[in-house]
Amino acid sequence: LQETMEDIDKNGDGFIDLEEYIGDMYSQDGDADEPEWVKTEREQFVEFRDKNRDGKMDKEETKDWILPSDYDHAEAEARHLVYESDQDK
Repeated sequence: LQETMEDIDKNGDGFIDLEEYIGDMYSQDGDADEPEWVKTEREQFVEFRDKNRDGKMDKEETKDWILPSDYDHAEAEARHLVYESDQDK
């Protein structure tokens, strides 16, 4: 969690704002229009990531984003490995 916060929090205020969140995934590089997935990520930030609606993610909100409590990483990896290796389906 600390590493993620340090990597994404470019202005060093201890929070991840919308532009830092998007900037971690997408660099505009002079493009006039953002891809649709970037618009979707902006909506995700506003609707789901920033739970207290203060315009930024604090440590708890960031933790919920990168380590969701309803997601079993071991089960997801096991399903992925079986899917990838089951050639005859």
